[in-house]
Amino acid sequence: MKIGIDARFYGKAGPGRYAKNILQELENVDKENQYIIFMNQEGYDSYHPRNPNFKKYLANNTWYSFDEQIRYFLKVLWQNLDLYYVPHFNIPILYPKKIVTAIPDMTMHTFSTESATTLPKPYFLLKKLVYRFVFWWALFRSTKVIVPSEAVRKEFIQTFKKFPPSKFVLAPEGVDPDLTRLNANPEYVLKKYGIEKPYILHVGSMYVHKNVDGVVEMFKILRNKYGYKGKLVLVSKIDKFSKRMNEKIEKEGLVGHVILPAFKVSNPNSDIVVSDDEVSALRTQAQAYVFASFAEGFSLTALESMIYDLPCAISRIPVHEEVHGDSVLYFDPYDPQDMAKVVNELLTNEGLRKELIKKGHEQVKKYNWRNTAEVTLSVFNNVLKNL
Repeated sequence: MKIGIDARFYGKAGPGRYAKNILQELENVDKENQYIIFMNQEGYDSYHPRNPNFKKYLANNTWYSFDEQIRYFLKVLWQNLDLYYVPHFNIPILYPKKIVTAIPDMTMHTFSTESATTLPKPYFLLKKLVYRFVFWWALFRSTKVIVPSEAVRKEFIQTFKKFPPSKFVLAPEGVDPDLTRLNANPEYVLKKYGIEKPYILHVGSMYVHKNVDGVVEMFKILRNKYGYKGKLVLVSKIDKFSKRMNEKIEKEGLVGHVILPAFKVSNPNSDIVVSDDEVSALRTQAQAYVFASFAEGFSLTALESMIYDLPCAISRIPVHEEVHGDSVLYFDPYDPQDMAKVVNELLTNEGLRKELIKKGHEQVKKYNWRNTAEVTLSVFNNVLKNL
């Protein structure tokens, strides 16, 4: 059978990392089906299939665009696929044949971003309306929807009651193997970004639901109430959200105490300024990892930190408790006082730190992309049987 995969995000964060890892493991587990991999130029140049059944197809069509719905749609249709797989929800809405999607979360449904947008309100509301339609249409048109956690699966079932629960298939994600290899000198990375030890680390985007403002408030309490002398390092790409945070740090007199490494680089030429290798190096030198998100689909950054003996304190939300169990400390993300109390315990209780590091090593072993690929392939084969 002939399966097409939309991998135009390949090489980017989020969906791009998912596309990279699922492709790599599908190559390992599927020796029968033929694959056409749709990629933009960056992905096309960096992806080198090892399985002869996997063929690259150049598709320089921007996602979330009219071009995606017209020219890209025609490219996919031209391939005469038996099954089309989209590891996101941005399907060509006119595509008439079998579709499987992998949707990581429902954050845009459950968490409003209106307070943070720079768009005029009417345009923002129109954009939101279009998103909701495309999202619903992706669910309607998909034979199966793969989700990364039971918490997300329950959200889908409760929100979209007209779809049968069997439509949503659980396939937990894994830690990217590339992030488990330390390829950068930690001391060089600290010097490059002007970071002094000790420090607390946060990695990820600065969208409103990530609650980075709460992390900064926690840090202020940690300094003023608990006497913490270290730094807070916030690793993120440069965008309107991180620029807003950088301005807040300056306004509140926290320059030198809260460090945004991306803004330490002159004239960055990429939205990903701090490389994966450098993030791994930063993890080896941090005292603790903190993640205070209000909503997630799976949440990998704590697992990625555990690889490097970095104990974690994260928000108590259903998906975190499902994925991390008792390998982390939890706090109320809506209460900076509670956040600071928990993080201070993590910083000062050496016995607790050692216990969490040990549990973290075991927790990471539960998740890998081979399992994700095997579940995904079983979904493909079950759909193809019913053609």
